[in-house]
Amino acid sequence: MDFSTIWQQITAYLGVAWIWIMSLFVQWGLVPNNLTIEPTVFVGENEYQIVWETQQPSAAWVVVDGVTYADSVGGSLVLNKTAHKVRVPMEALDAAAGYEISWQHTLSSDTVLRYIRRGEVKAKSYSFRPVDFSDGVQVYFLSDTHTRLEPGAETAKYWGDNLDLLILGGDIINDMWFPEQRGFALQLAFEITKGERPVLYARGNHETRGVQADNELDRYLGTPGADRWYFTTRLGPLWIAVFDAGEDKLDDHPEYEGLAYYAQYRDRQTRFFERVAANAATEFAAEDVEYRLLVSHIPVGYSRPYNDVMARWAGLANQMDIDLALSGHTHTAVYHPPGTYGGAGVTLNYPLLIGSRPAHASNANGIFIAAAVELRDGGIKAWFTNQSYEILREIVVL
Repeated sequence: MDFSTIWQQITAYLGVAWIWIMSLFVQWGLVPNNLTIEPTVFVGENEYQIVWETQQPSAAWVVVDGVTYADSVGGSLVLNKTAHKVRVPMEALDAAAGYEISWQHTLSSDTVLRYIRRGEVKAKSYSFRPVDFSDGVQVYFLSDTHTRLEPGAETAKYWGDNLDLLILGGDIINDMWFPEQRGFALQLAFEITKGERPVLYARGNHETRGVQADNELDRYLGTPGADRWYFTTRLGPLWIAVFDAGEDKLDDHPEYEGLAYYAQYRDRQTRFFERVAANAATEFAAEDVEYRLLVSHIPVGYSRPYNDVMARWAGLANQMDIDLALSGHTHTAVYHPPGTYGGAGVTLNYPLLIGSRPAHASNANGIFIAAAVELRDGGIKAWFTNQSYEILREIVVL
């Protein structure tokens, strides 16, 4: 037996010994496994999605009013992830007014030794308040932070404890080149809501850029699935449609190196919203719907190289009795009344609020401006505010 073969055997045995030692450390609870990002309650299509991150790969679950909901796929617990997403029925969490997250470090080997070792179970509890219509609905819309935590987070705290719903309108992350960037929007959401208020997320075009854009970003944010960032949802009498144009350029743009297929994605989305428009009675025209919002990073109807799609979407949105559209992307704080915006050739019959001018934008002078919105007694008002909670403009929408 030559030296190289002997050395390979020695290293193999050392590797097995190391795995056994680490497995004992895991079982004895000697490997730190704390929260790295605390939870946010995201609004999904017809559910809440509670999302958090731990130091080590872990099994994870949530307990709501004595019922356990697991981070699982097809019945199997997810064991090798640090990002955890647990889907919970809206009505259950709304009624319980609180939840407990749990996680347990798992270590597995599928090479020399086939086993799974589990460490100690850790848990933390949070209160939760759903959208409260008793005193009107207080919404804050924030977008285009571009991986800058402050002052966007401070700006979005305008409503304080009265906040009912936080809407993150895309380009929260500037690009997706490194794994650690995936958790930024989750970190921002917790900074604002402390896991106690629902958060709705609409993807921005910058969140599609970089090699990590397709690497489990969906586990860190609220979305129906990894390949669908558009949906409709209900929060009591509030109906919301979330549109997602993906990138703001054509697929053959040199920036994408021929690796983009957003045209097909937008086509699927068109068919989805055609079905929504056709099923009005169970969607935006349902008997108990009082308010209808449209949320998209790039404004629906905005002039883009794919104007035909934008015109089609604007036409569909015009059928949905939208009370207010909320968008970002242009780094401006601007209000367009109905009938005054039609960049893709279709005039909108609903108002559009482009509501986030980041502090780093040209001529911003370090001042972040975003939008507070209130739905009350059948009416809608909006205010552009900054990180000092100053009102810069009031708008009577409805």
